Amino acid sequence: MDLKHTLKIALRRPVNLPDALSPIKLKLSSVLEGAVFIAAITSLLNSLLERLFFKSSENASKLLENNSLSFIFNPFSMFAFELIFIITVIVSILFFSNFSNKKVSIEELGKNVLFIFLATFFFKFIQLVFLFISFDLYYIFRFFEVLWFIWALSSVVSILYSFKSVLLTAFLGAITVSLTMGFLFMIYISIMQFLLVGDLPNV
Repeated sequence: MDLKHTLKIALRRPVNLPDALSPIKLKLSSVLEGAVFIAAITSLLNSLLERLFFKSSENASKLLENNSLSFIFNPFSMFAFELIFIITVIVSILFFSNFSNKKVSIEELGKNVLFIFLATFFFKFIQLVFLFISFDLYYIFRFFEVLWFIWALSSVVSILYSFKSVLLTAFLGAITVSLTMGFLFMIYISIMQFLLVGDLPNV
């Protein structure tokens, strides 16, 4: 597989990604290992971005110094949450696959989802550059990354399961994943604060 060419496909025309990845056969264990690897490198890069951002803002830096939620920016904490996010995305897609007559193996779905996550590194590295130039450009490109991720993932899912509307797939998927991650985030924060601080947060 030509990695550079496949990345271009993922970034420009994600609808062609399933065909580009079809020759690759992965076991479920390989998909899980890939999820762990991507979660690890993504959490490290995200941790670097967040720390550079907050260190560039005096008020935010002071806020984090006295905030019990500062552990969120720990690479290990971000790794756990990133892995949960990847798993949540895959499980959510598997749930919506029940509305399709087309059956796709979890290995086939997993490799496509993981490649979309891998392609987001292009946006994150550009964010890293923009962080030293302008906060406005950083925010704009971060927002653009989210839009691209939703569009690319929805395009791939629509092709895999023969869904007719990419927009409807994106809308329902974004709502499902957002609500699920919001719920899991509150549980994660509660557990971590209980373990690290010794008291439950007042929510």
